[in-house]
Amino acid sequence: MSTSLSAASTHAPPAARDWLRRYGPERPHAAARLVCFPHAGGGASFYRRWAALLPDTYDHLAVQYPGREDRIGEECVGEMGPLADRIAEVLMPLADRPLILFGHSMGASIAYEVARRLQEHGRVPHHLVVSSRLSPSRERPGTVHLLDDEAFLRELAAFGGISQEVLRHRELRDLVLRPMRSDYRLVETYQPTATPALACPVTAVRGDQDHSHPAGDLRAWAEVAGGDFRLVTLPGDHFYLASRARELIELLLPRFALRPVPGGALPVP
Repeated sequence: MSTSLSAASTHAPPAARDWLRRYGPERPHAAARLVCFPHAGGGASFYRRWAALLPDTYDHLAVQYPGREDRIGEECVGEMGPLADRIAEVLMPLADRPLILFGHSMGASIAYEVARRLQEHGRVPHHLVVSSRLSPSRERPGTVHLLDDEAFLRELAAFGGISQEVLRHRELRDLVLRPMRSDYRLVETYQPTATPALACPVTAVRGDQDHSHPAGDLRAWAEVAGGDFRLVTLPGDHFYLASRARELIELLLPRFALRPVPGGALPVP
């Protein structure tokens, strides 16, 4: 069952209950926290299965952006700066344990910007994982978010970002349009700034059939890593992790364990 983050039990500010979701029991003695960032149009529930796939030494949280799922009535945030600022502020009190940030597609860019902000405040993440997203050095502006509704939906369908069932139902389409257009605006107007490399390891992951994000675009994430970088390729398309979550986690756990964790050890499967 989905629950919001309990601010009292984690010493987090009340705002954490708005921004973070937990889909399993709280693990107060976990050695590290894994925080997941959804893709464009996605919500925290995309990562619902992950808590059950992780060892008890990890506490698992998923970010819930405004304007979707249980925050559907709120205004979306269509600019990277304000969104990353707010999430970083929420996560800073949770950095009492090593923070591992995982972002898929748009979520990878947001996770990176949050990692930058945490580092600037002396809270370097333990690890950053970026999935199915080109590196900051290869960001390109876009205009899809400016299209009319019908053209915008056709673009989403061509990319595989919306199901045919949603397209057939006007009510579902209307629910999807607002957050998706806002997210596309965020991605297409995102302008990364030149900053020092991250002082944490960076792992990039892609599906071997994701032709919109070739290996070179993800390999370029090495430019923002502090020397420890690895590219991992799994079978599948842009949403490879929907069916390969267990395999992905099993590949990542040894990477997380390579770096010492104060006060606890992360297991290697």
